[in-house]
Amino acid sequence: MEMVLAFLGFLACLISLGYGLYHLVRYVLKKEKRFSKRLFWPLFIGGLVLLFTGAGLSEPDAAAANAEKKYSALNTEYKSLTKEHEELEKEYKSVSSEAKKLKDNTEDQGKLAQLKKENSELKKTQKSLKAEMKELQENQKQLKEDTKTVKAENETLQQDKTKLKKQLKEAKSQTASSHEDTGNSSSNINKSDEAKTVDTTEGCNIKGSKNGIYHTPGSTYYDRTTDPAEMFCSVEEAEAAGYRAPKR
Repeated sequence: MEMVLAFLGFLACLISLGYGLYHLVRYVLKKEKRFSKRLFWPLFIGGLVLLFTGAGLSEPDAAAANAEKKYSALNTEYKSLTKEHEELEKEYKSVSSEAKKLKDNTEDQGKLAQLKKENSELKKTQKSLKAEMKELQENQKQLKEDTKTVKAENETLQQDKTKLKKQLKEAKSQTASSHEDTGNSSSNINKSDEAKTVDTTEGCNIKGSKNGIYHTPGSTYYDRTTDPAEMFCSVEEAEAAGYRAPKR
């Protein structure tokens, strides 16, 4: 009977220790917390009670030796389990640290790839801006040359315009002089013709406008020409001075 109680106690202790070891390993590897203290401690304590009761009922020396032997085995097993637990904890920490480093490294690689992509796009944009700037500089240079050419042409045109004005003024002067000479010679050579022309045009009342058109009395714009540039005594005289008849 004593041996049966001792065996049952030992078996209960062994089962409780196996249960604790199994959940200890699951907790270390998978972080699962399903360990039941209500099952472990009653089984373990009950097993010890039965073990020591059976040992106490048996012979004192044999029971003590047996208990000491079993305690030593259990203590050795407990130390072994404790050591395994510590090694598993270290391994778990190491694996967690490596996983964290790997995750950080992956994130860094992703950021690095993104930065490389942005850097490549910035280089392309910079290259495009440089090309556009070069083109603008060339256009600006061409515009400066064109402006210089236009200024030179404008100066030449201004000089030509001044020359033409001067020539026109001289031509008008020469025409007026030649007209006076012609009029004097004509009056000295043929007084009867001059008298006839004056009679035909009713005196020196032909108006020469500033536009270079002469208007005879009775014409459309005769009365409207209130500020004539010159007055002529005959149509021939007006035409000799460079004036023309109106178109209507």
